[in-house]
Amino acid sequence: MVKYGLAMRVKNIARSGWMMRGVPPSDSETVGSHSFEVAFLSMLLADRLRGAGVGVDESKVLRLALVHDIAESVVGDIVRTVKESISSSRELEEGALRELGMEDYLDLVRELAEGKSLESILVAISDNLATLLQGLRYLGKGYTSVIDLVESTKRRVEEMLKSEQLPDEARRLLEDFVMKLMVSEEV
Repeated sequence: MVKYGLAMRVKNIARSGWMMRGVPPSDSETVGSHSFEVAFLSMLLADRLRGAGVGVDESKVLRLALVHDIAESVVGDIVRTVKESISSSRELEEGALRELGMEDYLDLVRELAEGKSLESILVAISDNLATLLQGLRYLGKGYTSVIDLVESTKRRVEEMLKSEQLPDEARRLLEDFVMKLMVSEEV
């Protein structure tokens, strides 16, 4: 049985990377609001690709996006550098899903971690793009201390767009999509 109330704690967990850079909790993005933006971006990207004839499973994209940070309702928001240094971070995440009663979603979390399918790559791009866009919004509000996160996330998005696993047509569409969002937040 899914522990829905526990899972919904993500709505109230502030993203620690922003707070570490001086964004106060009252203005900090929550894991839940970030996850919504990731799901929304993922949906738009999948729709664009499918409309251009690229074979993508839109339902899977949304499922991946919705579970991508759900473990944080149990383990909290662990910043990327710490998560990457923990050898058992994947086990920690899988344990959180079990605690949530969400064992049925372990395959999705594993697919995201492996990052080999087009759908998981789209969600990873959306995850980083959402962070990049939020960072740009914070810069616009005067939180200049987030610049390092903005720059590193921008580089990560650029690297992801170079993935050999992306079909050429998908890469062109994604690059155009990312550029438009960064310039005007309109696609």
